[in-house]
Amino acid sequence: MIRIGIIGLGWWGKQIVTCLAESSRFKVIAGCDIDTKMAAPFATAHKFDLVDDYKALINRRDIDAIAVVTPHLLHEEMAVAAFGAGKQVFCEKPLALTAASAERILAACAKAGGVLGIGHERRYEPAMEEMRRLFESGKLGRVLHMDANVSHNNFRKMDPSNWRRDPKHAPAGAWTALGIHLGDMFVSFAGNPVRVTARTASQIFPVPSEDFVSAEIDFKDGPRGRITSLSTPPFYGRFTLVCDQGWVEVQEGGNVDKGIPSSFVHCGPDGSRQTRSYEHTNTVRMNFEAWADAVEGHAPYRFTAEQLLANIHILDAVTRSAAAGGTPVTL
Repeated sequence: MIRIGIIGLGWWGKQIVTCLAESSRFKVIAGCDIDTKMAAPFATAHKFDLVDDYKALINRRDIDAIAVVTPHLLHEEMAVAAFGAGKQVFCEKPLALTAASAERILAACAKAGGVLGIGHERRYEPAMEEMRRLFESGKLGRVLHMDANVSHNNFRKMDPSNWRRDPKHAPAGAWTALGIHLGDMFVSFAGNPVRVTARTASQIFPVPSEDFVSAEIDFKDGPRGRITSLSTPPFYGRFTLVCDQGWVEVQEGGNVDKGIPSSFVHCGPDGSRQTRSYEHTNTVRMNFEAWADAVEGHAPYRFTAEQLLANIHILDAVTRSAAAGGTPVTL
């Protein structure tokens, strides 16, 4: 069993603790949040210690691993410090806000001989797993294009001062919350990105908060993709993989914490279509347990260092391209 500490006990930190309660592979020993008054009832209910200093948490001898679930600008500092303290690290997405920052985290992981976990649980969704199975079987042929949109209005309900609407912590609208997952999926299917063109806008939110982001991404071996995320409409989630022998489209019924099934459509080379539905599963736990397998040496983790860095290269380029009015960025 891996004894883990959680840095950051906001909405998603609590979600992780709740998901891990179903796992026999982890025991949450302690948590950390600067707002101990907010976090205390939750810590008491889940029977773990609570501190307000992350350095005290990462130096505890009764903890094997750390989950970093904090505002994005803090990821590098905390992940590097945790690796330096001899802990394994699971970092929420995005790993970092710039490629240089991601490289420093990956270097700290390599130096420590660790396994870096990452909060991209979407790869474990049953519909996405079936899409991958079809693709890897060769039935779909060569990937040509990917098109995805995940949008929701959760941030519309937040106070404008919330860090999730602060461009310093969350640049390019909802990219760090939503688009980053899609970038990970794109990289897993198409490989290394080579060119990014992005636009953002403040359509509903007051400036400087942005509520629209869209990017076109070219990949080294020829595939192209487009990702769009909005922060104001009701939930909409769609991922389409178009190949030369067929296509697959997944539509989600709601955000990951809602437990709603996903629909799946596979179109074959003759134009025939198969449609099915996939029930929600605890993908957060599945991702953590796959990371545990890698930490314990039972199996490799499916997220490679190259893929993690490629996805942050996309984020970095989206931010720079949008700031320059949509000027393409070559990677």
